Amino acid sequence: MTQTELLDLLLQATKMDDLEAALTQFQTTNPQTQWIPFGGRENNRGTIEASADPGRSLVERLTNSIDAILEDEHDTHSGIPDCRTPKEAATAWLNIPQGGLSEMTPVQRRTIAQRIAINIRTGDGRATRVVEVRDRGIGLSPDEMAKTILSLNESNKMQKYYLAGAYGQGGSSTLATSRYILIASRRDHSQIGFTIACYQDLPAEQFKTGRYVYLVLSGSVLVAEKTSAEFAAGTLVKHFGYDLTSYPSPVGPNSVYGLLNQTLFDPVLPVWLDDHEIHGYRRVIKGSRNALNGAVDEGDSETKGPSLSHRVRMFYSGIGDFGRIGIEYWVLERPSSANKKPSASFVNPAKPIVLTLNGQNHAELPQSVIRKDAELTFLGQRLICHIDCNNLTAAGKRSLFVSNREGARRGVVYDLIQQEVVRVLKSDDELIRLNNEAREAGTKEKDESAIQQMRTEVAKLLRLQGIDVGVGTVREVATQGEERNKPIPRPMPPRPHPQPIELHEPPTYIKFVWNGDSHIPFYPGQRRYVRIETDANSTYHNPSNPSLSRINIVSPPAGLMLRGSTPLEGGRLRAIFEANSDAQIGATGVLRVELSRPGLSTLSDERSFKLEEAPPERATERRMTLPPFDIRPVESPDSALWAELDWPDDVNSVASSAQMEEGILVVYYSKVFPKYADQFSTLERRDVVLANSFAKRYEIWLVVHSFLLYRDQQEAETIPISSATTTDSDLGELRERQERCRLANIASMVAAREIQAGQQNFDAD
Repeated sequence: MTQTELLDLLLQATKMDDLEAALTQFQTTNPQTQWIPFGGRENNRGTIEASADPGRSLVERLTNSIDAILEDEHDTHSGIPDCRTPKEAATAWLNIPQGGLSEMTPVQRRTIAQRIAINIRTGDGRATRVVEVRDRGIGLSPDEMAKTILSLNESNKMQKYYLAGAYGQGGSSTLATSRYILIASRRDHSQIGFTIACYQDLPAEQFKTGRYVYLVLSGSVLVAEKTSAEFAAGTLVKHFGYDLTSYPSPVGPNSVYGLLNQTLFDPVLPVWLDDHEIHGYRRVIKGSRNALNGAVDEGDSETKGPSLSHRVRMFYSGIGDFGRIGIEYWVLERPSSANKKPSASFVNPAKPIVLTLNGQNHAELPQSVIRKDAELTFLGQRLICHIDCNNLTAAGKRSLFVSNREGARRGVVYDLIQQEVVRVLKSDDELIRLNNEAREAGTKEKDESAIQQMRTEVAKLLRLQGIDVGVGTVREVATQGEERNKPIPRPMPPRPHPQPIELHEPPTYIKFVWNGDSHIPFYPGQRRYVRIETDANSTYHNPSNPSLSRINIVSPPAGLMLRGSTPLEGGRLRAIFEANSDAQIGATGVLRVELSRPGLSTLSDERSFKLEEAPPERATERRMTLPPFDIRPVESPDSALWAELDWPDDVNSVASSAQMEEGILVVYYSKVFPKYADQFSTLERRDVVLANSFAKRYEIWLVVHSFLLYRDQQEAETIPISSATTTDSDLGELRERQERCRLANIASMVAAREIQAGQQNFDAD
């Protein structure tokens, strides 16, 4: 069998048996073949198996394909202009709009996508698919393959800023989830170089582990002059026995389609997905960001893009010496019983804050940043936030990202980004309005006397725990050991819903909005988002390029820095100011904003500021305040409230949860938690009054437990923000949920006994 005949058979193969039969025949007729280590390394398993997700590994292959297209365009244009990022290259050489793929027509996206295709074929089953990744890019000559596509950690792309690749290992991770891989490439009209790669299990008595190898003939990759079908310039990577068991669905989060859109969140170039053989469709992969921005292609379920309640376009904020980040976010419409997690169509709903580099999802922040840190409990399933990290400094990127693009390092850059996200979300009046609106939709009126009675009962039970309780406050009895305390959040009246602003042309005013004292206070190192309102339309402000903006936020005096601003939406924007860490206490100044109108006078407004001492943490006797509380039942997993609280569907695994909402400790509990539901049903069959009394006693015990947890959290040591809200936080939530289930079982038994004891005493009397 000749090398060309082998390539023909491999290109036509649809099953692993086809490949193995052709390979056996070729090796029999060509005894000079041998298997050599991938990347020239005998011990290469650790590097190749760095990625744990077969889906992410496929994305790395696609990233290499995008680079191949850009490399081809670089040669075609002789490297002019000098592009420093893949996005710049795509704009300069392929006319991709700076705003992304959403600004192209469906035909334009589809045309470019034909140059990068992924084809999923049936193969031998879900765990053994055949997956082809084909690009019409620059391609490789046979002599180039050993030092490029068959290498590990080579420096081919280290100085090519117009390419996304850097580490020279990402695509090789598909070896770990495939039985065999055919790699074939052709540059211009040269010969086709090809080989087969696989895992070689070495004798256990001689080696601790096996290695990944590829086939050569007389020491070189195989070569074919031509094939029975045309093989255009570019590269084909055909995976046999690829494990896609984690992605069985045609669309959605558990599909290859969903994976590619989520991971290629804002791709430099569109990709063509051919899933016709298994699920009966072919579609353009444009990334979740572009879908959120309204891009629609043939086959999409939405004809006008998703329905949004709110959107803030990309703006940039500096994070000190590490450069700046782009921030944008979307709020989807409220979930329904049929779609309880609307964000799942675009991101991992448990991690809806996406950090990208060159458009690819490199890391995600958990939903708890939205629900807990930003105090937007009811937007956790609806809010999607995108953090563009392309404008971080080189040091910032190195500090944040890992080489396999599957996470971020916890550290100062991570913390700064997370803190900035929280500040942005907490300063958006519209987000607060939407969160209040969603909360009020699930709130029921309660009798004030019943609430007061419950507070009295809670106070009695807390006294049994060594806590001196008044109806309105709780004072903890001093105990031995070191005493410490940090400020306790005080109940604050809900912020009023912002009223719509009627826009005018020309605009008639611009003003700072500040509800506090006459001046805006800052303390050294503090960053604050200051609200600005105007009746000008959004075209008056360009936060990405202030020189093109008609709204000028005048740089403040020394001691305070302007760090950027958000887009103007509905007459509202926010200016980002930061006080220097060494700013002089007591210094004052004036913030100024100006709005220029063509042919008319300039509008302006001013607001004084003052640098003050940072508020000290109190270190006196421990004194706890029992906040106002409310308890709210949640009917079933089908309710919108269940989804907004991000409770699991398994009714056995969640009993209750509690959180502070504008100074009120709100306790939510499941009415279908088995121990509670069974006991309530049993009592209800006997006497409705007894059942209702049982429910009230049960609620009291849940409130007591929630307060004790709240007290412990207030007394705990301060935890760095990155540690508190990442994987450790997710584990903490699971443990708290399990504790609440155990407590609910106990509360149900105790409440039932209290009711029965009361009934027996009544009968005895």
